Amino acid sequence: MHKKIYIFIFTLLNCSFAIGQDVILSQPYTASQFLSPASVGGGVYQQRIQGNMRSQMFEGANLSNTIVVGWDTRIKRKVEDQYNYFGIGMHLISDKLAGGLLQTNHLTANMAYHLFLDEDNANEIALGLGATFSQANIDKSKLIFNDSYDPYSGTYIGNSGDLLNLKPFPYKISANTGIMYTRQTTVNFLQVSASAFFYATPDLAITNTNEATKFKAIAYLNYEQVFNESQTFMFHASYNNRVSSGTLSRQITAGGAVSFPLTYEWDQVKRLYVGCMYRAGEAIVPNVSFMLNKYNLGLSYDVFMNNKSGAIIKQNGFEISFSTSFGKRRNEFLKTIFD
Repeated sequence: MHKKIYIFIFTLLNCSFAIGQDVILSQPYTASQFLSPASVGGGVYQQRIQGNMRSQMFEGANLSNTIVVGWDTRIKRKVEDQYNYFGIGMHLISDKLAGGLLQTNHLTANMAYHLFLDEDNANEIALGLGATFSQANIDKSKLIFNDSYDPYSGTYIGNSGDLLNLKPFPYKISANTGIMYTRQTTVNFLQVSASAFFYATPDLAITNTNEATKFKAIAYLNYEQVFNESQTFMFHASYNNRVSSGTLSRQITAGGAVSFPLTYEWDQVKRLYVGCMYRAGEAIVPNVSFMLNKYNLGLSYDVFMNNKSGAIIKQNGFEISFSTSFGKRRNEFLKTIFD
């Protein structure tokens, strides 16, 4: 009984701070626009769609669901011998807490210019810009206890000024920028990026003060290398000063995986990746991924190392990632888990 009370209290605390929380992905390397606006237009094919679905649980109760979906493409060059190009993309993050009590949506439009540094088009620098529309709302029918919402009269039972002053459609507009270096050949892939996000989260209630725009930085490294002729090794590391409970905190993630070929046919790219990620001081994340030509599918499970409150309530998370590429292939370089 005590654990149920602690879980409910923890849910209320999350609802109080959720607008100030940063979305976490266990497989961030599979969602390129999640990490940098400079990534749009990347990959070995003309277009790609990437998606992640994540559920976070406490003592078996599903309290948080996050969906991340992105699409990006390269703009066709007007001059055939001009290799530099623009990339554009759209990115949606939808975060639902406590069964829909609080839902936050972020829709981002990104563009990037890709500049090649050599005649082989193996090295490039990309500069990206993006704009984000953020919107949040509380489902009043799910409010309980003293500050309950009466669906019949459309009024509140309680005296909370914050609930009486809820905005009908809270939203904010923010911006982001990033720079990315990529080296890709037939046997290896290296990508290094740094991004800056300037954003202000939506205010749920009508107040006399406005929250100041926050600055968030993300830096990451992706690497994949062929070995034993048919196997590959991938590594991902990232740093961000993410928002947690309304304040900025540093987060470091690192890990890798080894791939095994599922076929030896020269015109097929089919691999099985098995590996593990580590979020410093927070969770160990074993994962498995399948690459089936133009399709990638990844599964991961968060094993959290920290306990919530004094009740020793364990939390865990499960995430599925999916991506597909289509259109004309721009080169015969190594197709990686990062595409």
